[in-house]
Amino acid sequence: MAKPDLTAIFATDGRLSESIDGFQPRQAQVELAQAVAKTIDDDGLLVAEAGTGTGKTFAYLIPAILSGKKILVSTATKNLQQQLFSKDLPKLKKICQRYPKVLLLKGRENYLCQARLELAPLQEALTKAEKQTLGKLQVWAANTKTGDLSECPGLNEQDSLWQKVCAKLEFCQANNCQKDSECFYPQRKVQATEADIIVVNHHLFCADLALREQGINELLPACEVYVFDEAHQLADIAAQFLGFNLSRFQLEELVRDIKEAQAAEAADSQDLVDRAQALQAHIKTLNATLGSWDKRWTWQELQATTPFMDAVDELLSHLQALNDQLSQLEKRGKRLASLARKTQSWVESLAHWIQSDDPTQVRWVESSQARFRLSLVPLNVDGPFNRQRAALGGSWIFTSATLSVQGQFDYFMHRLGVQKAHTLALASPFDYTQQGAIYHPVGLPDPKQADYIKICLRAVWPLLQLSGGRAFLLFTSFKALNEAKAILATHWDGQLLVQGEGDKNSLLEQFKQAQRAILLGTQSFWEGVDVKGEALQLVMIDRIPFSPPDDPIVQAREAYLKAQGLNGFAHFQLPEAIMNLKQGCGRLIRDTADRGVLVLCDPRLTQKGYGKRIRDSLPPFPWYEQPEPVKAFLAEQAAVATPTKHQPENLSEKDV
Repeated sequence: MAKPDLTAIFATDGRLSESIDGFQPRQAQVELAQAVAKTIDDDGLLVAEAGTGTGKTFAYLIPAILSGKKILVSTATKNLQQQLFSKDLPKLKKICQRYPKVLLLKGRENYLCQARLELAPLQEALTKAEKQTLGKLQVWAANTKTGDLSECPGLNEQDSLWQKVCAKLEFCQANNCQKDSECFYPQRKVQATEADIIVVNHHLFCADLALREQGINELLPACEVYVFDEAHQLADIAAQFLGFNLSRFQLEELVRDIKEAQAAEAADSQDLVDRAQALQAHIKTLNATLGSWDKRWTWQELQATTPFMDAVDELLSHLQALNDQLSQLEKRGKRLASLARKTQSWVESLAHWIQSDDPTQVRWVESSQARFRLSLVPLNVDGPFNRQRAALGGSWIFTSATLSVQGQFDYFMHRLGVQKAHTLALASPFDYTQQGAIYHPVGLPDPKQADYIKICLRAVWPLLQLSGGRAFLLFTSFKALNEAKAILATHWDGQLLVQGEGDKNSLLEQFKQAQRAILLGTQSFWEGVDVKGEALQLVMIDRIPFSPPDDPIVQAREAYLKAQGLNGFAHFQLPEAIMNLKQGCGRLIRDTADRGVLVLCDPRLTQKGYGKRIRDSLPPFPWYEQPEPVKAFLAEQAAVATPTKHQPENLSEKDV
């Protein structure tokens, strides 16, 4: 069957226009689709930045469907993964009149283990809430065709019951399991080999990448085409999986798993339980050595914290003792054997964490009053990524709205080792000169000044009045967010929605429905958030999103670049901040009918030499440094706002 002409599909009278109400042809979308099609045909490599509103999802899915090849599509989040599978692909298959087999695939712990579900009611440790949820889970399990736990009403990943019934590797009996024929995860892996299009997320793809690097059986089948949406996140996620992480949660989960395995396969081995309980007690001791600090500790700081380092050495001894005991018992059951392998891996990785002096890796610890996590990750993932890309072959397509800095892709391409890729930069179809404006208030102090957030709010307050709320105030830290919350709670008479006071989706839904809402958010609201129409007319960003200079990864990467004769700020900090800022700015205009104002508060945008490089990378809104033109713009857009507790002129220093 001949392939339909892509231009015709996207044309004014084409199949998309016939099938989708309100579809508007976009030249940039056609160009991206043609570039994707050529890359697929040529087994090529494409890095494509497509501005907001381009319609990049359809632009890569349609050529993929028409190609007839085996395709893997990877997204940054499970939400986008679900949208592609449930909405976009079914719609586009009909439009393209091609009907490939499509599979949604997640990591194994997203799926129900029938054997563990059968044993769950026998667990003495079940709470009352878990028992209630278990009843709903059993009803759902009798009817589900996928076993995807996220589809079970009333159950989410944060529920402790999830971890007690999911298909964890440690509890997989494989062919010896009585429920083997009903097991969902192996079924999905078989279906993946038969599917034409597999939809995964970056975390699953990178977990597979890490296994391939170790020469272990892979999770995903080889494909002919690999497409990565929101590809700007890929390098950081890959580093997580190519490194080592050990958290309090993982250690406590190990203790629970050992007790469960001991009860099932070695009930007479009380020594194993005793060693697990000794580890449990030591976990609390280790956490206490870091105090209640909520921070990331660099390796230099940790070395000066003798009690913690002593506690880590003791943790290694506990894990080694557990591994010795499990190794003696591993022949008595597959759970014990799996736990023996896990503890052996942790012993080796933790020993490396303690002893490593590799400048291409970075070590640190994150801590708070109730948790800790030890991490060691590679600074560069280009080597592993290139090796596996070469081994797999086929076509590779990377796309996002934020891959370039001043139109150059060097930073992204270097991080993934794809320097020989064809690049494409497609501007957004939005008319930024008419749809919005950037307001950069003059006279703002240094962001380090104690009252900086108060002064930023004073500058944006008249605009909040004119817009009637309908605003995102985005911050680079929770400290700044909490300062803003304290001020606005006593001055704003509309709804104030704050990150952390509800899950992200429910906060967004409340924001869309409210009449006079302001939403305060940090990094998780800078991307992956889509609010169209009049509900959002103002976005404020408090400062350029530079990573904290005392962050362990920042320090290690800058030291590594300095050793290469490069400037860490110019080659790492600045490009990273620009890409993050572009994501935050992208929240404002999501549709051709949207109108709004972007308030950028950081005075360094005009006072520092690098400010021009940042400004040149932003959407081409008109730039204003005085409020009058911006007020006039908002006055045209917004309905007359209900008076608030304090009028703009009264939000003075004595109020804040």
